[in-house]
Amino acid sequence: MGFSVITGIEGGSRVMDDRQDIDRLKQEQLVKRTRWLIWAESLVILGLLIWVSLEYQNNLFLQSWAKSNFGPVSFLLNGTLVGLYTGALLGYSVAKHAGRKSEEERILESLKKKSIN
Repeated sequence: MGFSVITGIEGGSRVMDDRQDIDRLKQEQLVKRTRWLIWAESLVILGLLIWVSLEYQNNLFLQSWAKSNFGPVSFLLNGTLVGLYTGALLGYSVAKHAGRKSEEERILESLKKKSIN
């Protein structure tokens, strides 16, 4: 079999399938790493928003500067923006979890149907 794989006479398609499987696995790992990086960056952004919000609440100079430069939008710095961002992150994670659970249920149902037939 080793000789036929090298020449591609027999089992050549198997070698191609293995390469495609390895490429697919590498792509899936890259997607997982990217998702973890996005979550880490989102949590860092949330931490920075919390820090700016706390600084805004305790610093009178920052409050006056924000009101003079940002005007009515400066109310976002008193914790509103942190709440909106946290809500968006939680909403996304709950929706993702619910979608994953329903996907798993669909897979189980299809497996049950195949085992019955």
